[in-house]
Amino acid sequence: MVRVIMLSPPGAGKGTHSKWLTLHTGAAHISAGDLLRAEVARGSDLGRQVAAYTDRGDLVPDELIFRILAPAVVAAARSTGGYVLDGFPRTMPQALRAAQFGADLALTSNAVIYLTAPEEELVSRLLDRAQRDGRADDTLAVIRHRLAVFASETAPLVDYYRSRGILLELSTDRAEADVQADLLHWLEARGLMQHAAGQSSPDQAE
Repeated sequence: MVRVIMLSPPGAGKGTHSKWLTLHTGAAHISAGDLLRAEVARGSDLGRQVAAYTDRGDLVPDELIFRILAPAVVAAARSTGGYVLDGFPRTMPQALRAAQFGADLALTSNAVIYLTAPEEELVSRLLDRAQRDGRADDTLAVIRHRLAVFASETAPLVDYYRSRGILLELSTDRAEADVQADLLHWLEARGLMQHAAGQSSPDQAE
């Protein structure tokens, strides 16, 4: 079963391809952002601690993130045998801690999917999404800032995961079916997933 980390700058299609991968593997989709927002909405003590940071626009401390994510990862692996982790880790300290956590529980990630696209394409997609979803706060300046944060804090993870031999880099500046076909073939070549009998490959789907 796949245990995948989805890594990408904002707008590169992480959510879209995470959902596709979940559908085709049966692994649980774990969205770090969704879990944090749900904890805040729940009004728990942990959620209030998270909100104290997110309300100021600050990064949530690693300790709080792990308290929320670790149980979800363990539960996903127990129920489905794998996971598609979307939105975490974002920094090298988080990646190193996640690697130790996975090793301790025999839940080490066996693939990291790094999705890329030209910056202007990312900006265009995010502006379109902000307008479509009515997110007036997702302005051009905010989008540029988010991309800069990714470049400084998250992009260094690419070399780390490449050195571990588990990184697949895919351009999403093309048809989704082409991206998914390449992803499927790579995972199959590594023995991480197989087609069910009679299942169409992405490039055969309508």
